[in-house]
Amino acid sequence: MTGPVQIETVAFDMGGVLTYTSFGGLETYGATLGMPPGTLTGYFHGHPVMAQLERREIASRDFFKFVCIDIEHATGTRVDIRELATAAAEGEKLNPEMIDLVRSMRQRCSTALMTNNVAEAGWRASFPFELFDWVIDSSEVGLRKPDPLIYERLLAMSSTRAEHTVFVDDLPENIAPAIAMGIHGIQFTGIDDLRRSLVHLGISV
Repeated sequence: MTGPVQIETVAFDMGGVLTYTSFGGLETYGATLGMPPGTLTGYFHGHPVMAQLERREIASRDFFKFVCIDIEHATGTRVDIRELATAAAEGEKLNPEMIDLVRSMRQRCSTALMTNNVAEAGWRASFPFELFDWVIDSSEVGLRKPDPLIYERLLAMSSTRAEHTVFVDDLPENIAPAIAMGIHGIQFTGIDDLRRSLVHLGISV
């Protein structure tokens, strides 16, 4: 009987994993405008125009203008572009507990950040890049989750086999392609559950 596979690299999503929330600020702002839950979030999660932004095919201002115009055309509700940008930026606030977990894990394995993100976002100025051996940012590489090519890039950059790699993301649609490639996928639902999942894979945290 063989023992557990040695985990060499753990990759983390940013929004909703390393940060407190992905879309909480958008939901709060949408509620102040009387919008049904998920209205604003729908533009920032899975919308094809958002995908263009995350691949750096359009600029942030063009995306935010599109959202404002599209919502006003569809519902008659006016969305302030500056308040929309502020609400979206709520998803950039790092969770110190998660950063401490990453710091602890670096004593046992390599770490990576793999994020669908926006080139003009302000989080990079204070982000602890020193805690990550590799960074795969959709706006820099022109690929975004769940495109299988971005997971292949992770394996190539880290020189780690899929079975020795873990990927943590809050969205199941982003985890599925990783699992299909043999990567250990963990859906993030909270730090305590994440710790238990990592321990199950043989990583003490």
